[in-house]
Amino acid sequence: MTKMQILDPFRDAREIWLGLQEEGLRRKVFRLIDKDLVGSNQMVAGLTVFEPGERCAEHNHPDSEEINVAIRGSGIAYDRTAGSEMRFKQNDWIFIPAGNFHVHYNDGSEPLWLLWCYAPPGQLPAR
Repeated sequence: MTKMQILDPFRDAREIWLGLQEEGLRRKVFRLIDKDLVGSNQMVAGLTVFEPGERCAEHNHPDSEEINVAIRGSGIAYDRTAGSEMRFKQNDWIFIPAGNFHVHYNDGSEPLWLLWCYAPPGQLPAR
């Protein structure tokens, strides 16, 4: 039986540093929720920290819907599949349909903390 847990992203997460070989793609991923870490069978979730000027590589989650919540900072969400670009700020929620290719970009002057969750579980971007 799995029990409820309180998790600290900077203490309890699996740290995954992505984009280290490509200028502008660096970001710090703190994966908190998955089958191995907490026994979650239905979702994957965590926090990504983007410093000013950082972004993720274009990617998608073919079979998973995703939500993002801007906990701190602001940026641009680009949906290549739909051909649209949107500004977001702290406390905004972003919904990404399954399969949509997308990018998050911190064009602000402070770190962007982006909470993310997708279901059903899928692969984290490789770069």
